[in-house]
Amino acid sequence: MQQRFTAWILLASALVTAAMALSLPLAPVTVDQPVVTWPKQGERVSNTVVPLLPYRPLRFTAEVPCSAISAVNSRGGEVLRTLPPARDAAQQEHGLIMRVVNGIVQVRVSGKSIIEERLPRADCSYRVHADAGGVDVWRDGMQLVRHAGVLPPQVAMLETGAAGLAESDGMRVVLDTDARFQSAPTKAKFVLLILHGLLLVGCVTLAVLRYRAKRPSDDRIRWRPVDFLVPGVLLAWSVLGPTNDDDGWYLRHALNLGDVGYVGNYYHSFNAPESPFLLAQYLLAGWTSVSTSMLWVRLFPAVLGIGVWFALRWFLHSALGERRAYRALPWLLALAFLVWWLPYNPTLRPEPVTCLGVALTLALCEYARRREWVGLMAPAVLLAAFTTLTMGAGLVAWAPVALQVPWLWRSVHGRERLALIAAVLSSGTVAFTVLFADGKLADLLEATKIHYYYWITMGWTEEWGRYATLLVPTGSGNWAKRAPVLLMIVCLVFVAVRARRRRWQVDAVMVRLAGVLGFGMVALAIIPTKWTHHFVGIAAPAIVLLALITFAGPLPARVRRTAPAVAAGLFIAFTGVVIFSGPNMWHSFGNWGQPFSLAGDIDPMRTLDPDEKDMVESLMLAIGPVKVNNVLVWAGAIGLSWYLLRRRRRWADTGSARVLLGTQALVVGLLLVLFVIAPLRQLPGWSLASGTLRNGCGIADSVRVHDGRTLTEHLAGRVTYVDWSIGIGYPCVPVPPVKDGMVTPPEFRVLAAEKFTMGGLVSVYEGIGGTHGFLGRVAEMVKVPADAPNGVESPWGGLERVKYLHEPGRYTVTMTQRVEHGLQAPPTIARLDYAGVPSGYIKQAIDPSRLPTDVDDDRYDTLGLR
Repeated sequence: MQQRFTAWILLASALVTAAMALSLPLAPVTVDQPVVTWPKQGERVSNTVVPLLPYRPLRFTAEVPCSAISAVNSRGGEVLRTLPPARDAAQQEHGLIMRVVNGIVQVRVSGKSIIEERLPRADCSYRVHADAGGVDVWRDGMQLVRHAGVLPPQVAMLETGAAGLAESDGMRVVLDTDARFQSAPTKAKFVLLILHGLLLVGCVTLAVLRYRAKRPSDDRIRWRPVDFLVPGVLLAWSVLGPTNDDDGWYLRHALNLGDVGYVGNYYHSFNAPESPFLLAQYLLAGWTSVSTSMLWVRLFPAVLGIGVWFALRWFLHSALGERRAYRALPWLLALAFLVWWLPYNPTLRPEPVTCLGVALTLALCEYARRREWVGLMAPAVLLAAFTTLTMGAGLVAWAPVALQVPWLWRSVHGRERLALIAAVLSSGTVAFTVLFADGKLADLLEATKIHYYYWITMGWTEEWGRYATLLVPTGSGNWAKRAPVLLMIVCLVFVAVRARRRRWQVDAVMVRLAGVLGFGMVALAIIPTKWTHHFVGIAAPAIVLLALITFAGPLPARVRRTAPAVAAGLFIAFTGVVIFSGPNMWHSFGNWGQPFSLAGDIDPMRTLDPDEKDMVESLMLAIGPVKVNNVLVWAGAIGLSWYLLRRRRRWADTGSARVLLGTQALVVGLLLVLFVIAPLRQLPGWSLASGTLRNGCGIADSVRVHDGRTLTEHLAGRVTYVDWSIGIGYPCVPVPPVKDGMVTPPEFRVLAAEKFTMGGLVSVYEGIGGTHGFLGRVAEMVKVPADAPNGVESPWGGLERVKYLHEPGRYTVTMTQRVEHGLQAPPTIARLDYAGVPSGYIKQAIDPSRLPTDVDDDRYDTLGLR
């Protein structure tokens, strides 16, 4: 009776937990509403820069006395404008212009003529109001005109020809900035969150304790030297390893979180939330809250990698045990792990967090199966839900859970089955807690619209482009990044060959891993961006599968004959040729000092043209005069392996396994050698390794401006913007906050070298919601001379001082709040008339063949992609 009662309690608790979770997206939140009032309290009207983000306020009200209009009429200039004149007339038309011409008052808002009338007298007053409903104009309390459907004007400044005049007294602008994503839970929602959290913990705990293991833990993992070697390599790689082009991007996401209160896209898309993929940035923000020194920041992925390593060791132990026959497996697992981990890391992107989540879910599911502990599926689902919030590839974490469903279904019956399944499914509602703790459903929907509208998005049918990128001569398709993905495909082919002859326990494990990996490849296909970085998100099953294929041999025992074995060996050898035909190109500081690599101002991330054959050849790795991708070398390796192993009367296909092993060893060995040589070649100058070891502020400690100070000293206490592509090199430079619907105007800008085409353009381009789009309108850049740390062969970038048209900050900001329910939100900003560009414009701009004929060419040129 007591067990039956407990089952009903678990079922009821799970249902209530799920109901609470489903109510979280709809629960009300308190939304920040900053209000900007101009002129600044206690001051007379003066021109100022007002860098709104998004560019249009939710509400705009301007009160202009006729005395000011008369003064401008006689003095010249314009009564009020929110954007300066620009080369692009369409850009200018996004703002508000109020002018007087020969006594005629004219008001234009967002490209529409609102009113034209003769100024009646000197003691009147105009009021212009714009909001989501449209624009209306009042004079002396009487409404003159209303234009529905006209957007509030874009605002980058507030300028008047009556600035400083006594006649301007009474002129006033009040605008509500668009801080729609800055919110906090109401008291009612906070209580709901607490109750949901308590019930969730209770359900998971009760499921684990009630449905206990049926098998004892018969043995423990035997720690070997490799378990100390791999963490040691990862810690060393934190110093030696390359940088990723997105490291600075995600670092600024995390550093801005403390100011704005949510994970926003710091450089583009109007700082819209990264929802639902925000968990990795939360973890990074917590890590960097301790320190932003170079070494500490680059240790973050190393710690994650160590976690992945031990999770995969746990998985192998649970799947196969510790039999003597498997003694070589930990070493093969280490080799496969390094093949995957070293080329793509260290990186501050979400993929290492995703990989850890997938590895832990894999291990926990396998451990639950080994011990027949069905209650552990509740925390496994909880882990999978957390992993899903890291990036799109995190969906692969659900694959090992799905594979256990038949076993789970057979293990319990009746009401126990119903209670367990309810508890397991309710564990996944932890995603609602993280995702909607201080936000609402409307925020998620709007952020998704913004990212799809203003950024590069592709359909699942274009997934081939991700693999194609690996096979072209570019930094994203270099030899080391090709290796793990191509070896993954090799493994899947061999699993398909072995699947029909499953005789070993190893074969069954490989088939399960291949299923998880296949699910992961589908998950990658539905991700709307196609970067090669994403492969690391599905690396966990690929690593173990590569180790098992190398251990057991590519072919099953019954087909270990000469012809299939030689064919398998040739297939592996051909893969090796393709791998090492990739160039030795790395991003930014990781490229400095590299043998067989580029020097000077050539972009290592661009795709080399076919007519640059000599350059491509110079980037191929070689040992002495012999290129590593030489077909004869690989054919000789196959022949030698097969011959020697036949002499020992071993199966011929073991030769193929040895070539597979040798390929991995060559990848890891060359990586370590190249990245040890690179900093040695840069001595006594600055290198990524030396800068990391000093645990300071990166290259900023070595670049010197012409007053003799280092860049770190020169920028101390000054608001400075750093390009995303080199941001990892300047971890200590404080982040100018993007919050309250505005951008903090920077005093200086640190730019990437000109070779990094997109480095400084993303944030200043309005067509993709660039957060610093206002700079091109209200400021000019003055170059500040500075010396590169290692001479012209290492182009570090540049330093610019920002010279504003008007002094920023001559206004008062007050904070108010409003309460909104889950589906309530201001009108969407993902539309043509908001920024003047069509949906998916940047994708079209990158591919000129897709560029519509009706899109302004100036915007295309702004991207620097002509």
